[in-house]
Amino acid sequence: MSRKSRLLRILLTILAVVLFAGYFAFSTFFFSPFESGLGVDVSALVDDRVDFFVARARLGEEFDSFPRLAVMDELEAHPAWETWADSPECETLSASLGYDELMQRIEAELEQLPAGVDLLSVFGGRDLALAGYLRPGGLEQAEWAAYGTLSTTGKLAISLLSYPGLIGLDAQGIQTTENEGYVTLSGGPLQAPLHVARILDAGVVSSSAELVVRAIDLEARQFEGSFFAGATYHDRIRMADRNDAADEIELFVNSRALMETLQLTGAWPDPNSPDLLPSLASKFFQVGALNRLVGILGIDDGLSLDLHAKLSSELMTPLQMRTYKKRAVSGEDLVDKYAVFAPKDVSLFLYFKCDMGDLLHQVFNSMEPATRSLVEERFQATGKYRDLGELIDEVDSALLDHCILMIRENDYPDDPTGPPHNDEPVPAVAFVAFLAEGGGEKIDELRHTIGMMGASIGLQGREPGTSGFYSNKVGGYSFNEYWTPHVDGTGVIAAGTTQEVVTVTNSILMYNHVRKTFTQGAPTHPRLSERPDFAALARSSEKGANLAVWLNPRASLPTLRKSVQRWAEDGIEIDWGYERARVEDKILREDYAGKQRQELSPMEAGDFEKAVDARIEEIDQEIRRTQIPALVDGYERKLAYLGAVRAGLLTIAADDRSLDVALRLVVPLEE
Repeated sequence: MSRKSRLLRILLTILAVVLFAGYFAFSTFFFSPFESGLGVDVSALVDDRVDFFVARARLGEEFDSFPRLAVMDELEAHPAWETWADSPECETLSASLGYDELMQRIEAELEQLPAGVDLLSVFGGRDLALAGYLRPGGLEQAEWAAYGTLSTTGKLAISLLSYPGLIGLDAQGIQTTENEGYVTLSGGPLQAPLHVARILDAGVVSSSAELVVRAIDLEARQFEGSFFAGATYHDRIRMADRNDAADEIELFVNSRALMETLQLTGAWPDPNSPDLLPSLASKFFQVGALNRLVGILGIDDGLSLDLHAKLSSELMTPLQMRTYKKRAVSGEDLVDKYAVFAPKDVSLFLYFKCDMGDLLHQVFNSMEPATRSLVEERFQATGKYRDLGELIDEVDSALLDHCILMIRENDYPDDPTGPPHNDEPVPAVAFVAFLAEGGGEKIDELRHTIGMMGASIGLQGREPGTSGFYSNKVGGYSFNEYWTPHVDGTGVIAAGTTQEVVTVTNSILMYNHVRKTFTQGAPTHPRLSERPDFAALARSSEKGANLAVWLNPRASLPTLRKSVQRWAEDGIEIDWGYERARVEDKILREDYAGKQRQELSPMEAGDFEKAVDARIEEIDQEIRRTQIPALVDGYERKLAYLGAVRAGLLTIAADDRSLDVALRLVVPLEE
């Protein structure tokens, strides 16, 4: 054997011994390089009794370099984001959350990591979950744990916690305490102890030793009793209709515990709200009836949310129980039977499954008492109805248990011979209810009864003293026009029946449009059902819908922009009683020294009132000059955010024990 060969054999032998000894040393002090992984999702380490759970797979794909999101370049180029980034609302929110300081602190702390160490490669580059228990006193009192898959670097980093001197923890004043299976860090910059464990290729960092011990125990028991093994996760997340990558955000919250933690008491929506819509919504839904929420959230090219909500039936009203038990309409029927009534360019389309009697009862109950009494008196005066209840029962017997509401841009030409009206910008609105057998005759009689009320309900023709109640025809079907200046923007309500439906709108031309849309369709009157994005989203709804809401926000922008000035003017809130008293005191002191108001002569009192009125007018003009532009800018920004949404569909399928909510918003970053 040559000298070279012997030297090579010696070197190889030494290398083998070093590697062999190094392997055992590394395995003894740190971990086996060849140990198996966890083999399941990190949710298998989460206790099934947690109050909240949020998880995301492939988290590293969402960042260029932590903490900058990979999508930020596209996002920052989007007009809506540019508007938001430069807005006072963004500045205020950032300040309240301490966002800039947080980012600076994160970047500074990342710079302190050992050279070459990337945070995402250590913890969170793959799967990451956050879960825990909610406690009274606010979210800051929650006991939480973060669970994530680890790279080799991450496994080594956690193992090194057992040797604090090697990684400089002692120099930072951080103390380490070895426990069975985990390490507790305390002191130094840490405001509270942190408990850290490595379970094969998964890491757990928690504010609660209980959650860490529970994770270790779950792995030892083959994950029996884990969130991953429970029915909630299995049925609503694992078995959900996921995208190919299955990388949506997984969500769960014990909503009852959350409300207790946040100390949210009282009803929401507010049944005592002076506004009709919140008051009406409160009758059919209360957030307090929710027990648990679980589902998935996707954020690719928009937002997709699928939630399953458990309901506490003992907290539900008889009305809610009746409404929720209605059988949901399928996505196919939503498209083929109901969206055929809606013009393709509607900005809103709403389908609702509910007894019409229940709906009318709650509409009237949500009105101001004085308005409700006035309506009741007008119908009583006809001699046909003893009260509103009798009227509602008659309408209920004429209609089936579902209806449609649709809104579109009121771009119809104005008819100079049509109803007089003010110039308030309003959309065209149509309500469609479906007739029961024999219901058409009852509704026709009611239409005539309302028309005969005449001036007592504000009907008025173009000329003083004319009735304002007219009959017309479209497509062979008669309908009525009720002209009244009380209807903003159009001055009319149009109502009529066909064999299938009764339609009520605030525009004569909208009535015609809806009828021709149903009977003719494309190309002259294209339908919403023919819109591919609506049809695709509606048909993808597995549970169907008791309530479905389609939004086309961009179609609503022309009308909304016309309303901005009025919103701004209405948005100014001034306590004129206080202002007037302040002005009166000031003028009395300066111009009528030593006198009380009641001591002024008639001439002085007249001059005094003129001076006060002039000063109040100056204050009003100054406030409007300074505040209205800012309010207008604020509303314009909100419309810019709204315009970023190209389309959206919300569907809610209900029963007496649960709600299934599906939301799809299309928000393209590139048009």
